[in-house]
Amino acid sequence: MLRIIKQYFSLILFLTSLHVYSQGIVQTGTGSAVVDSVLAKKPEAFPVINIIEEIGVANDDIKEIEQKMELEQSIARIDSLLPVYTETIQERKVQATNFLGRSPNIEQVDNQIKSWNRYRDFFENFQTTINLFAERNALLRESIEYNEKTWELTYQNAEQKEVPVNLLINVKSVWDNYKEIETIVTDKNTKYLNLQSQVSSQINVIDEVIESLKSLRYSEVYQILYLRNQPLWKTSFKSFRDTVEKEGDESISQNFTAIRTYTRAKENTIYLFVIVVALIFFGTRVLKKNLLKDQSGKVDANLQRAKDIILKDTFLVIFFLVLLSANYIFINTPKLWFDSILFLVLIGAAFLVRPYMTGRFRYVPYLVIAIFILNVAKTYLWLTPIQNRVYLLIQTFVFVGILAYITYPYKVTSKLNLSRFGSLLIRLTPVFYLILVIAFISNVLGYTNLTEVCIKIINQGSELTIIFYAILIIAYGLALGFISNHYRRKIDLSALSRTGLELKVMRAIRIVIMACWLYYFLNLVDLYQPLVSTFDNILSIPYKVGSVTFTLGMIFGFIGILAASFLITGIISFLLDGQEIKLNFITLPKGVPAAISLVIRYFILALGFVLAISALGIDLSKFNLLAGALGLGIGFGLQNVVSNFISGIILVFERPILTGDVVEVNSLLGIVSKIGVRSSRISTYDGSEVVVPNNNLISNDLINWTLSNNIRRNEIWIGASYGSDPNQVLEVLLDVVSENKMVLKNPAPMALFDKFGESALSFRLLFWVYFKNSLKSKSDVSIAIYNRFEELGIEIPLPQRVVRLSKSDQNPDTLSNDFMSGDLPPKNPE
Repeated sequence: MLRIIKQYFSLILFLTSLHVYSQGIVQTGTGSAVVDSVLAKKPEAFPVINIIEEIGVANDDIKEIEQKMELEQSIARIDSLLPVYTETIQERKVQATNFLGRSPNIEQVDNQIKSWNRYRDFFENFQTTINLFAERNALLRESIEYNEKTWELTYQNAEQKEVPVNLLINVKSVWDNYKEIETIVTDKNTKYLNLQSQVSSQINVIDEVIESLKSLRYSEVYQILYLRNQPLWKTSFKSFRDTVEKEGDESISQNFTAIRTYTRAKENTIYLFVIVVALIFFGTRVLKKNLLKDQSGKVDANLQRAKDIILKDTFLVIFFLVLLSANYIFINTPKLWFDSILFLVLIGAAFLVRPYMTGRFRYVPYLVIAIFILNVAKTYLWLTPIQNRVYLLIQTFVFVGILAYITYPYKVTSKLNLSRFGSLLIRLTPVFYLILVIAFISNVLGYTNLTEVCIKIINQGSELTIIFYAILIIAYGLALGFISNHYRRKIDLSALSRTGLELKVMRAIRIVIMACWLYYFLNLVDLYQPLVSTFDNILSIPYKVGSVTFTLGMIFGFIGILAASFLITGIISFLLDGQEIKLNFITLPKGVPAAISLVIRYFILALGFVLAISALGIDLSKFNLLAGALGLGIGFGLQNVVSNFISGIILVFERPILTGDVVEVNSLLGIVSKIGVRSSRISTYDGSEVVVPNNNLISNDLINWTLSNNIRRNEIWIGASYGSDPNQVLEVLLDVVSENKMVLKNPAPMALFDKFGESALSFRLLFWVYFKNSLKSKSDVSIAIYNRFEELGIEIPLPQRVVRLSKSDQNPDTLSNDFMSGDLPPKNPE
């Protein structure tokens, strides 16, 4: 928590200075805008001396304008299609009116709403295209009016100056050309306005039909517990087979026509889809190569299964992702198109999910496909109400049979060793039976709305579950592929925590997939919008504390934006922070990823802070006073904080030290564990964590043992007794140091004779090792030298002193007594 406060404190300092600066820019910009509007260029006549040159420029400009006007093929296409589509809309409106009187079921009403939304999408595309050309035409008209006025003034000026007749004729010709083009552009503008009016009129008609359909859809008639029909024993089973089959055939033919129209109107979307397909194909192939290069050794069984989905089923993954993306790229598609894509998605999901199932459960995906076909079949058959109820009864019995096949006997099945997800579905079996019983009873009694909802839960709920299970499996594989690529690129990154990270990512993916499944399921049972409306009403209730008014929505928005900012910055920090990152085409040096990460993270935090404050409804202009107060505080009490902040930025971008470097500051020696914005952490070899202000690292003498390379020189002093052969000693030292594997060959070791000491011949042994091996290598080489000297009989002498006593007349006894009493003769100067 303290770290977060420090980060935001530093961020506030940055934002306040930026805010003051931006206020100045805004004020300056406002003034310049006023000046520009006053000093707008007005048409002026060309000087007579430049007329010939300007005529050539004008003729080129006229040709360019004419070419632009000829390229309006899309407008011509809209102009030709609009009458046909207008007639179609009028016909469909009549059919929709008749449809509303047929007492259709919920699914048929939903399909009609989707169909009319597709019509609206077509006309909105027409409107967007027309508006684009109209805006361009307006700008072109302004330019032409300016040029036309300029050449009018030029012609008048040329007449006054009595220029040659031929030149005057040419000027008049240019002027007439601009007037002619101005007339054409004005006519086009009128045409665009007429087209806009026609398209807007048809959109209004479509909106009226959609509103009528939605009013019917959410009316009391379609409430779950509304008695729409009589009980089955009171219902007449008279059918209208000929009419129903004819209407079904027309429905399928209309779908094929709609598909052809849709593909012609969505050319740009098709190009986008092709690009997405290429990205999916190449992205999946790259992830597969990364997983093949991964040499992480033995991994968890679940992790290996997740990787195998990319390694062994690459084509199936691409097939599934392409179809799934098509379902989201192509919006408001014809019903037959949507059902065909969904059918292929279910086939892909079945093949992806089947290896994760055992026994008779392996057939569940195929049974779901059969359920889908059974449900879609009635969409293209306009069944009478009684026929629809019979069809719902058939679906109910089919579902009961499938459920019994999968779970019977229930007591035995519930004790099988299944995954948590499989066990959950088995435990929900009584709930599924209850839903089917409710569907049967409600159908018999005439509550067909409740029947359709129950059937939809079982039918489309199973489809959603299979599809999202396949998405979950693929998401596991893709995430592990990204993680593998990340660990492979970061040369210095330890893989000890990799398995834990992968398991955390898989757990996060499960939560996200479950949330997405819940969103679609709530939409499926028409509960999402009511829940959203309820929560929106709760979160929008205003509360007042003093003069401050706020809502729960503001608070949750503030917290959510900040949490999202920290989540994004955490991901960026994980991806970029590191000593060295190796990409396929470039290797980023040590420290560069950290600098890039710092800039991106603080930009996101700054943006998140501004958005979070805005979510609270606070006017940012009120921060001017805060900026002044902070400026005063910076000038007096926060000098050290600001100094450390600036020093931290210098450390990140200048890179005198990097994370993992061995540094020495004053008497402190250790490894840099983190470089922060205000302070850095150094881990000493005693195991302590020392927090050093960044200003100390910049202003004091700093020794970086591993800045340019990771090697250092060791030095050992050795003494040999007088009488030893110095040449032999030098040879022995080089032999011993060369045998040590930690000693580098380049630079080569050196053995030097230093001096004649008081008691020994002095030698120096110099050799280079990696910094982490310096202590161990020095110890090993020293012991090896001692052992070799022992073998060769070379003595390492102790310091020696020769004491000489002068002769005395005293006898030994007297001398001994003087020595014991401390009365010694004076020291000999020699």
